[in-house]
Amino acid sequence: MITTLFGAKLAIVGGGKFCHAFLQFFEHPDLRHMAPKVVSVADIDEQAPGYCYARQKGIPITTNYLELLQSEGLEIVLELTSDPTIGKNLRKEAPADIVVFDHFQARSLWDSLQVERVKIENIAELEKKKNDPDAIIELINQLTESFATIIRARNERSRQIEMELVEHERTQSQIIQGSTIPTFVIDKNHRVTHWNRALEKLSGYRSETIVGTTRQWVPFWKNERPTMADVILGQVPEETIRKLYGQTWRKSLLIEGAYEAEVFFPHLGESGKWLWFTAAPIKAPDGTIIGAIETLWDKTEDIRAEEEREQHNRELSTLVSIYTALSAPMPFNERIMSALHEIRDFLSADAICIFLRGEDARFHLEFTFGMPEAICDQHRIASRDSMISYIAQQGHFTIINKLPQNDSDELCLKTREQIQSLVYIPISTKEGNPFGVIRIGSRFADQFSYNSKDILVLIGNRVGVAIENAMLQERYIRSEEKYRSLFNNDPNPIFIINRRSLTISEANQRAQDCYGYTKQELSGFPFLELGDPDDEELTEGIKQLAENNHHDRSILFSKRRHFKKGGQAFFVNINVSQAEYSGGDVLIASTTDITESVERETQLIQAGKMTTLGVMAAGMAHEINQPLNVIQVCADFFLKMLKRGQPISEADLNAMANDIVANVARAAGVIKHVRDFARQSDVIRSKVNINDPIQDVFKVLGHQIKNHEIETELRLSEDLPLIMAEHNRLEQVFINLVTNAIDAMDEKVDRAERDGGPRPEKRLTIASYAENANVVVKVTDTGVGMTKEVVHKIFEPFFTTKKTGKGTGLGISISYGIVKDYEGTIEIESEVGQGTTFKLSFPTHVKGTPHSNE
Repeated sequence: MITTLFGAKLAIVGGGKFCHAFLQFFEHPDLRHMAPKVVSVADIDEQAPGYCYARQKGIPITTNYLELLQSEGLEIVLELTSDPTIGKNLRKEAPADIVVFDHFQARSLWDSLQVERVKIENIAELEKKKNDPDAIIELINQLTESFATIIRARNERSRQIEMELVEHERTQSQIIQGSTIPTFVIDKNHRVTHWNRALEKLSGYRSETIVGTTRQWVPFWKNERPTMADVILGQVPEETIRKLYGQTWRKSLLIEGAYEAEVFFPHLGESGKWLWFTAAPIKAPDGTIIGAIETLWDKTEDIRAEEEREQHNRELSTLVSIYTALSAPMPFNERIMSALHEIRDFLSADAICIFLRGEDARFHLEFTFGMPEAICDQHRIASRDSMISYIAQQGHFTIINKLPQNDSDELCLKTREQIQSLVYIPISTKEGNPFGVIRIGSRFADQFSYNSKDILVLIGNRVGVAIENAMLQERYIRSEEKYRSLFNNDPNPIFIINRRSLTISEANQRAQDCYGYTKQELSGFPFLELGDPDDEELTEGIKQLAENNHHDRSILFSKRRHFKKGGQAFFVNINVSQAEYSGGDVLIASTTDITESVERETQLIQAGKMTTLGVMAAGMAHEINQPLNVIQVCADFFLKMLKRGQPISEADLNAMANDIVANVARAAGVIKHVRDFARQSDVIRSKVNINDPIQDVFKVLGHQIKNHEIETELRLSEDLPLIMAEHNRLEQVFINLVTNAIDAMDEKVDRAERDGGPRPEKRLTIASYAENANVVVKVTDTGVGMTKEVVHKIFEPFFTTKKTGKGTGLGISISYGIVKDYEGTIEIESEVGQGTTFKLSFPTHVKGTPHSNE
């Protein structure tokens, strides 16, 4: 090793004390014949002693150690740092003809040089004193002592390294044991070396029973099989991993060589647990794998909460669909059948019947859905001792999952339609008097659960109200004499409005009850003052209708905020029509209280936001971690200087203080935006520049888009007309569209990788522009595209093309509802394999442009 140095062109990486000593070593007169030619010295610290000494001696210096590899004629590189990655990088980047000695080899080389120097010095002395035996003995003793000194120094260094390794192992063990994350470590023989307390609590197995064994699989599996840490250590092929973990595993995006997966362990705990676990290799300085570490995260509560949230969203969506069906402008029978269709889909039922009390006080079959009416012909009138009569009289919600074996009508259902389970929902009037029963049947046993009781009771109440309202309307419109009774008993408030003054001439009893005003107080009251004074669209629309300047004779204003006496707000749909009343032209306004529906819809939208925030979590964490890292670096520097007792320059102090202030502001801005997005958005519209919510999308999804390597192009026209909408809800629409675009492009890349084809481009384009009297936004991706069948179903609630657990099917449906709320439209252009474009169009805000319901 020494002889390779003689006369060689040498470069040194690391300009510390070792470098300084090495450069001085060959200045000894007796050693100059074996000195190498030092062509360069590299160190990032320009004040390092070896670096400074090289500068004094005229030796080329650099702060980039890879630059010295370009030195002409370079033969040897000495790495004298304590960073193992530098030696590894040098070997990787150096040409094949350049020899690289890392700091371990350099230490051995230094010892050999010391021995060589002693040998040369003593040979010279021996030559001088070869005729003096006593002097020769003394010289030999000195030589022996010199060698002993070198050996002692070498042994002391070895002992120091060994102590550092022991301390490192002790510190590592303390970190693992003190971690709140369940963790275990195995060595190269798959033997467990660490099993921390958090894992003891999670698994129920104490470390004494696992450490030192290869039984790490015992808490998780019934039969022996490799854990993910064993898989990492064994470097098994992906086929084997797929057999062990199915499609749940994946390579870690953060840790090189690590794998992660999410699996349900039925034998863990009392009722099983969902665990997310990550295993990573432990490598020696030379890169060989000497062990593996695995961490586990109990996600049971998160997954069950997500399942409950999805069920809640499904229930909310069903309620909204049923309420919408029952409020639709179509014949009553069609509304009921549409609502029964929604109920059947929600419960996966096979048959639904509605029995209503007749004038004979018996219960008659009025509506059937999902089974032939002929099946129930013999039971169109329920007997007085039937379940129908019993449920109606008692008013008890009832489930029967095993039908009785007798001659009841339930048995008839079982024998002819193979109905195995039934649920009965009583229907009552507003006063609580029973007048009907909804019976729902399934061909599967144990199909219905009392967990659904609350939602089914709500559905029953709403259907009952709709039937009762329809019965009232039908009863009172039969003759002109009953008009006044119909007017006052209409379930919705009705106002007769003077077309000139727009004041209320007359209001029905329901209006008085709903708004809290007396008849006298409402008489002469300005109708527009019942609502939001800032609602320009409503004001201009009613004024134009009153002036007969509008081509339509009636106008529907959706989701307007009205106020009861005392200031309590609620939401209504307002239908205003031109009419004749008492020999004069008037406006008739009918308001429908939709507060419950709006609240349900708002909850559904809010639930969609929470799901969206989960998708955005990684990006938000990155956006917050970046400023935190800067603050941490500044704090570490302050602590380091304080411990050393060194002063901090005013320039450094000012620069770092400014960095801390700027990054605190950056993190606070991210948190504020997330908090603003997460808040429950207002139903009330305001003037919005559509570019603003589009740009805000990238505040929360910017890192995710960058992480997915997606090229983004924004073509947002300036000076766009304003639209009437709500910023927060529009932002949710565009977040849903951008998130779906990311997934579609990722899926296309995954397919290409599986098929071995070229990697497709990933490009997201968002353009906004004015077109006629509309503002248009196009969101275009280069993803997998959609078939015509998928395009036709894409707006249906719960429809999704993603794998189970990857999507709720609510994002596009919610977005569609929001766009429709603002009189907008969504068009889709998609080609399989080429990508998809969503075109959103909104009417611009112009005074006096209401929307007709005719």
